[in-house]
Amino acid sequence: GHQSAVSILVSLSPDCVCGSELKVTVRPGDNITLYCDCKRSTGVYIVWYRNCSHENQPSLVLKRNKGSWTESLPPNFHLLKNQSSDSYDLLILNITESDEGLYYCGTEEPKVEEKKHITSKYIYYSYSNITTRIMFKS
Repeated sequence: GHQSAVSILVSLSPDCVCGSELKVTVRPGDNITLYCDCKRSTGVYIVWYRNCSHENQPSLVLKRNKGSWTESLPPNFHLLKNQSSDSYDLLILNITESDEGLYYCGTEEPKVEEKKHITSKYIYYSYSNITTRIMFKS
């Protein structure tokens, strides 16, 4: 008989990033490097997130996918390959108040499982234990 393939896309993304929160107070014009403790490996991508403290600012997601960052990086954001941790650190130059927020990195691992005519595509997300909150000196 005719077999139909069903494709299911599941995205597992936790609401809470638990772990220690590092608070960093900056002045406009400062440079800051945020470190990522997630390891990169084959098929696993490093992703940087920002949850903004400004309500009108969207949260920012920076992903590395097959060699290029899918979101165009803001001009003052640079991702640096960290050879010792095999990860990507986030360098923010000449920081402005619009860069305030909670930053954390994670990994994204797309997986495909095939069971009896059903193809499921999962994306596994895991998050670093370190979140960094950038605040301005008032």
